[in-house]
Amino acid sequence: MELYPDGFLSKDIDRHVAECLEDFPRHAGLIDRANRVAMDFLRKPRSIPDENADLLTTLLFGRAVQDFEAAIFLAQHGFRAQSRSMVRSTFEAALYCQASSREISLLKGMSPQIKKGTGTALPFIDGLIGGHQRFRLATAKELRDMQELPSDHSEALSEVIDDLGPASSYKDIDIKGLAADLGFSDLYTVIYRSLSQDSHPSVTSLNHHVNLTPESKITGFHFGPDYEQFEETAAFAICSLLLAMEAFTIRCGSPEESEEVKSLTEAYRDLMSDVT
Repeated sequence: MELYPDGFLSKDIDRHVAECLEDFPRHAGLIDRANRVAMDFLRKPRSIPDENADLLTTLLFGRAVQDFEAAIFLAQHGFRAQSRSMVRSTFEAALYCQASSREISLLKGMSPQIKKGTGTALPFIDGLIGGHQRFRLATAKELRDMQELPSDHSEALSEVIDDLGPASSYKDIDIKGLAADLGFSDLYTVIYRSLSQDSHPSVTSLNHHVNLTPESKITGFHFGPDYEQFEETAAFAICSLLLAMEAFTIRCGSPEESEEVKSLTEAYRDLMSDVT
């Protein structure tokens, strides 16, 4: 496809969206349906939950929906690697939403460097907060140690570090272990692992930017719109959104909403059985 003078920022790039939807009508139809149902869930007036798990599940579900929409937007515009990176984020948000909805305790899901020798479980929300605190502590220490930092900033950061206390008191979440705790190890391998290659400038990802002959000789470079893996990317995105929708409806939804998710799941299974 043509790479316009302004690259992906060109207004002319929008015409590829319609072409993409025409090329993959069944995927496009399920994307539209699932997204509308998810948005209906978010737009429905609900009371602010009193329990942390209810509030966290709602917030994580909203995040998963936004990540899903971003992934689809990028995929439709030909951002192959970037869209797959966002599907990875959607899947991670969906796992977190599942963990919050079930109020699980992390066993394998504790960060490896933390869980060694502990032999104890960690409530998911404690792991989420602990990871946030560890990030704050590590960042504050690195900023404070910068020679260019003004003295008053260093003093303020030292106060933050003192308030946070030692790093060993904070637990963190390991995404692979979290998937195992939830019973989604297979999905982690199929979705998260394969998408991870496109979240970084890896050899796998960079290979999509060269044109090769059957003899693997490079004949040119390709940095324009790329729809090579659109079907797979869309399928992974829908699956991730459905995981989040299931978690949300179980925790915060109505029986009618749960039935809508089941109907979408069946439609997804039908789509995948035809594709495979």
